[in-house]
Amino acid sequence: MLGDGVNEMGLTRSGYLKAMGIDVWTSRSAIAPQVVVAVESAIQSMNSLTEMSTQAPDRDVETAAAVQTEAALVGTPLPEFMLALLHYETVGLCLSLGAESELPRRFCDDVARTMGGNIESLRYQLLKWPMLSTSGIDQSINAAREVVTQKFRQMPSKVLVFGDDVGDYYNPLRDLAPMSTGAVGAQTFLKVPSLTELLGSGSSKRELMLAMHHWLRSEVL
Repeated sequence: MLGDGVNEMGLTRSGYLKAMGIDVWTSRSAIAPQVVVAVESAIQSMNSLTEMSTQAPDRDVETAAAVQTEAALVGTPLPEFMLALLHYETVGLCLSLGAESELPRRFCDDVARTMGGNIESLRYQLLKWPMLSTSGIDQSINAAREVVTQKFRQMPSKVLVFGDDVGDYYNPLRDLAPMSTGAVGAQTFLKVPSLTELLGSGSSKRELMLAMHHWLRSEVL
């Protein structure tokens, strides 16, 4: 008799024989050898298909888990920065601030006034990154760049940028030299180095005033 071992699909060899029109009680000697070979081959083929359908997803899950684990282990630290964004109608200021820094409001108003900004129309926003102290939200360097880029698109046509590190999050400023201007479409920028250095140096302030003067003249011409 053929053994009644059950394969992974729950069918016995007897079941295969019966499906082929062969009585399950027929003795082995009464079955043609080629039929036995055919049944054995069919069982092996079905077993192979079953293994592929049940094991492949497991491998996919294991691979995905391995990738996630590797990403978590190799993951880079989240960027940390704080940007003060000031809108004076026609002039904007973006200042990179330290964790303990205070906004030099009077200085900002003086700069904006010199550039022809409307002090009374000031709108102010503080962008801190990471924005939320939680997991499950993309706060990577790429996400930060997307947010900062969107903020710059909402700024006025003239923007003074204080802090070299702002270029890490807004690409048009990355290769812009200190005290020089650049443009993206109709929006122009004046890049200024460290705010701390500027506020503590009279010569740096004079250099800024001169750069602003040249910037205004170029805008008129």
